[in-house]
Amino acid sequence: MSLARSRAVTVATAVVALVLPASAAHAAEANRPPAVPASLTVGGLACAPGGVFVGTTTPRVTGVFGDEDLGVVAGERLTPEFVVRPAGVTWSEQAIAFPGTVFTTVPAALTDGVTYQLQARATDAAGAVSDWSPVCTFTVDTTRPHAPAVSSADYPAGTPSGGAGVPGTFTFAAAGDDRDVVSFRWSLNDGVPNQAPADADGRATVEITPGFYGTQTVSVQAVDRTGNRSAETRYSFTVVDRTPRVWDQNPEAGLGEARTVRLSSAVPGTASFTYRLNDGPAVTVAAEADGSSTVSVSPDRRGANYLTVTSRTASGVVSPEYRATLYVPVTVPQPVVSSPDFPEDGSPAPTAGDEVTVVLRTDSPEVTEFVYTLDFGATEQTIPADANGNATFRHTTNPEATWFEVDARARTADGFESDLVYAGWELTPAVPSAGS
Repeated sequence: MSLARSRAVTVATAVVALVLPASAAHAAEANRPPAVPASLTVGGLACAPGGVFVGTTTPRVTGVFGDEDLGVVAGERLTPEFVVRPAGVTWSEQAIAFPGTVFTTVPAALTDGVTYQLQARATDAAGAVSDWSPVCTFTVDTTRPHAPAVSSADYPAGTPSGGAGVPGTFTFAAAGDDRDVVSFRWSLNDGVPNQAPADADGRATVEITPGFYGTQTVSVQAVDRTGNRSAETRYSFTVVDRTPRVWDQNPEAGLGEARTVRLSSAVPGTASFTYRLNDGPAVTVAAEADGSSTVSVSPDRRGANYLTVTSRTASGVVSPEYRATLYVPVTVPQPVVSSPDFPEDGSPAPTAGDEVTVVLRTDSPEVTEFVYTLDFGATEQTIPADANGNATFRHTTNPEATWFEVDARARTADGFESDLVYAGWELTPAVPSAGS
């Protein structure tokens, strides 16, 4: 069991005499001495041959205390006692009634760089004292390492390099006269921390793969044998966008007209580009010294044409594919919407509920159908166009309506549409029937 302690007595140089409760006055010859304290820890570290290093001048200390009489003999209590030499710091903790772990803290500040010996013993209510525990040697080390050096041949600082998804090797090295760096704590772009063990020379090499292009930062701290962390070194590097770019030099060119297109790449050592227009064959062209090339293509579709491009370095590294859209402008004539049933000479308009004729006209053979709505866009209908790009239909108006409106747009065989147009007319109200 673990027992929370509360210090009863703190002494600088000597053990405090214990006051035995009256209930502990049982026959001395029947009393069994306490067990030797065991499992000492200091600064959260288990004592070990050769000693341990702690990063504070007032380390936390624990030990396991026990006595065969605890919990058996009435009034039995056990008083833990600790000593740190050569500091001459000795202190006792509140007496315990059951065996378990005692938690305490060295009550006086120790000195950085000094090696100490910790021991513990226990005294029972009858005054019997255990032997001292084995010596636990520890050294106080509160000196933080220097901020480490960081370097990378694959991603040198100040030189755009690599690419998203391209791994690079980074080296971390202890700086100054640090000889006790055991690991490095690092993260990319302030993400999840990672730990890299240091070799005997205080160096570590890690592989980092950037997930995107642009400026990125590796943050690194050196960690010494005590767990002290150095100040942070922030190493920034620039990841190249390896995706090529396409620049359409005459975007207003029509169907089948040649276009001048500039291809470019920011990847050092770009040697060539390979491109394909729509479903056509792949074409490879050499890159200029500045990583660019100019080609001529002729889009064979109205609307969107797709140019896919990759770049390749002299060493054979192929970039991600870039897909550019070369757009061929499309103009579909707007329909003219009319009706011979709605005169413009002031004659009475059709009565609500009458059937009327609607004419959709473009006079363009390119138009193959019309899309129209008679309910202000709630539903759409289609009607085929004749060879001249025109269409006529009849419709019975709503007997309760006072207005009749047609919204329409023309559509070509390859799916392009004109802008929406509308026409509307006032209806003559229907005369209520007798008895209504």
